[in-house]
Amino acid sequence: MERSILIHFDNATGEVRVEAEGFEGLNCLSATQPFEEALGVVEGDRIFKEESAPQLRTTNGNQTRLHQ
Repeated sequence: MERSILIHFDNATGEVRVEAEGFEGLNCLSATQPFEEALGVVEGDRIFKEESAPQLRTTNGNQTRLHQ
């Protein structure tokens, strides 16, 4: 699968969200970090996709989050 970094802008709220596609495990963190820092979107909890599942623990049925 091809790897991509998607940057979503919400015109109504001004919210910016960075999304990684096609990365295995937590490799998405190092890929998205420069974009998040440049855009100033390193706030709140991260939501991970199923591709990260082997390295994450599920906190509830709807979201998967990294626990350090």
